[in-house]
Amino acid sequence: MFKKINFQFLFSYFGLIPYVLTFLDKYYFLIVEEEHLLSFITYYSLIIIVFIGSINWNLKNNPPTHIVIYGFLPSLFAVMIIILSLLNINILIIFILITVLMLTQLFFDYIILFANETNKKVFYFLRLPLTILITIFLFLISL
Repeated sequence: MFKKINFQFLFSYFGLIPYVLTFLDKYYFLIVEEEHLLSFITYYSLIIIVFIGSINWNLKNNPPTHIVIYGFLPSLFAVMIIILSLLNINILIIFILITVLMLTQLFFDYIILFANETNKKVFYFLRLPLTILITIFLFLISL
């Protein structure tokens, strides 16, 4: 039974749970202060962005320089967004920046990593739907 389950896909989709819980708390449960929810989901989204960038690194081989730089850029942008957050920039602007960063990362992932792949299953069944769902949740949470 477990051989047919792709745990990487499963755990990736489990990554949506904080978005669902944040959405539910903001609109239904009202347990956590909205400011804390928004800060949490901001930082959680940045962790995802950095993680996606870091999976492009292959430390066992010597990857091309452009892949290393491409894998590092999300970390750099995440630090910039953290600084903006600490400077109390409007959360809507921060969510827009995160959304743009995620969609840009998705676009370049396709161009750089998946365009020449014959099996694009990971992109179409994992990367694309998760990014779309995250951006939808960010939009709904930011309202």
